[in-house]
Amino acid sequence: MNPAAMSLARVRFQAALTPGVSAAPVALSQLLTQLRTDTQPQAFDAEPIGHSTGDEFPFLPYMYAMGTPPDDAASEAWEAAIRWLLTALRNWDASDGNSLNYLRAMLGTITALDANLAGLAGVAAQVASPQLIAGLRHFIESIDVGPGFNERRFPELRQQIEALASSGNLEQLWHMVPHVNAFPPPDFWTAVVFMFNAEPAELAAIIERRNDVLFSLIICSVIGTQAVVLASRVNNLVFKFVSVANSWQDGSAGPSQSAQSTLQVLLLQVAQTSAADWTAWMQALFKAPGHNPSLDAALGTVLQQLSQAHWTAFFKGLSLNYSHRAAAPVANILVPFTNSTNAAGKTLMWATAHKVWSDWGYGKHEGDGAMFAPAACALDFPVAMYYASLQIQDRLAEESKLQEAIKTVEQEWFNSVTELVTERNRLKSCLRLVQHGTALANGSDQALPPPILPDADHYAKTRYHYHDVNIF
Repeated sequence: MNPAAMSLARVRFQAALTPGVSAAPVALSQLLTQLRTDTQPQAFDAEPIGHSTGDEFPFLPYMYAMGTPPDDAASEAWEAAIRWLLTALRNWDASDGNSLNYLRAMLGTITALDANLAGLAGVAAQVASPQLIAGLRHFIESIDVGPGFNERRFPELRQQIEALASSGNLEQLWHMVPHVNAFPPPDFWTAVVFMFNAEPAELAAIIERRNDVLFSLIICSVIGTQAVVLASRVNNLVFKFVSVANSWQDGSAGPSQSAQSTLQVLLLQVAQTSAADWTAWMQALFKAPGHNPSLDAALGTVLQQLSQAHWTAFFKGLSLNYSHRAAAPVANILVPFTNSTNAAGKTLMWATAHKVWSDWGYGKHEGDGAMFAPAACALDFPVAMYYASLQIQDRLAEESKLQEAIKTVEQEWFNSVTELVTERNRLKSCLRLVQHGTALANGSDQALPPPILPDADHYAKTRYHYHDVNIF
């Protein structure tokens, strides 16, 4: 939606709060008359009234596309229609016959008169009345949501995503979220935006009562990146997770201080739940850091307030194989911790990372862990900081041990040349972090070791064929 169009809508909706000319759109008047005569309420569809209202105000498509303001006469007619709708919504009465369909008709109409609901969002709190909030609550709670056309192609999709959520398999759920197509009707969309801006606590309570993954997805699809703001008020971990996953998929959402602050609140809330929940979040969202700068920055701040168990879950959640691209993002996450005054905490943090790294051993215990060059990995920075934190004699002893092992590696027995090359490159990968730890201890301001280069001497070049795996 054109930002200028949204700005024009905000101005016009604000103006409609003041006294002035008020006139119901013709299409809406006709529909409401029809609804009054219906003795048996029928299933209601808000799509047609939106199209009819659009035909009545033909300048709106041009405004939406190019931000072109209407002329004075059209602007006055537009404001008069908005004023009538805002008044009618404020005075809506659930005791009237067919009242829910009246409400849905007005919501569908106001959607057509707004620009991405920017105008309604700005005035919702002033228009809300207790009876209107009750009506919106009833409508939102009663909506039947489904995964769009995917339900026809994959009839078990609903059960699958509910099973993933209930079992805590958030990593798989994260992969499915962008592929679940939810298409909320326009009146429901407007009702959610209205409730979010007028009574967010009510909307949070509805989400908790429904406790439904598809319902969470549809709410998040409506309010977009603002879902993480709502999620901090919702006592439902799945909704919190879906709100983060939904904001992740929004490529227009760049890093911002407000987004980081909100995500910090969510991460702290999750950290206060079970260890299994925190671990599931780490595995789902931080397997490969660097794709969501706001989330990475939020975790960097939050880790300082958490325990070793939380740090371990983060480090173990990283996918370490072929993770050289994650080295810089992980360093960025941990630099704030490095700058803290918590000396004991920092020592424990680096030791925790070193333990996870050492247990992994560059895939030493994996059947296909061949290495054709020394490798960078996601834990380069914290492991180098571990070595930097050692006493100088301990660090020198570790470096000497590794250099000796590299020199004498051919004195061991290996079943293949590949195994020999792999062990040598594993040792050299460890050595580069010890050496960078020395550089950090001596005051280097470079968080990560220098780029990996092949051996310079002719023998090593010939004997150990170097293949730069980091180019991929």
